[in-house]
Amino acid sequence: MTHKEENKLKRLIKKYNPILKESIESALTEDLYNLIIVNGDDKDFELKDLLQEKEQLKSFVLKEFILLNNKPITSELKNMEEISFRKKQVKQGRLKL
Repeated sequence: MTHKEENKLKRLIKKYNPILKESIESALTEDLYNLIIVNGDDKDFELKDLLQEKEQLKSFVLKEFILLNNKPITSELKNMEEISFRKKQVKQGRLKL
């Protein structure tokens, strides 16, 4: 992808951000409903009361999803190579003019 294409996509994502956010909230919440319904372990969880407050539920699901999947950069530090900051000896020569 070129730098020009990246900039165009950034502008489009910013432009359509409210719609994309709503779409993600709806998709995540719907998938969660389906997983709760299909998974036999979660039969005791009552969805009926939560479905009455859809907007609040969608916001909560998205917030929790982001919290679970947002790794801070410090967690990746253990995988980075250590950089040496030791001063290197450089042999200086005579400048000829």
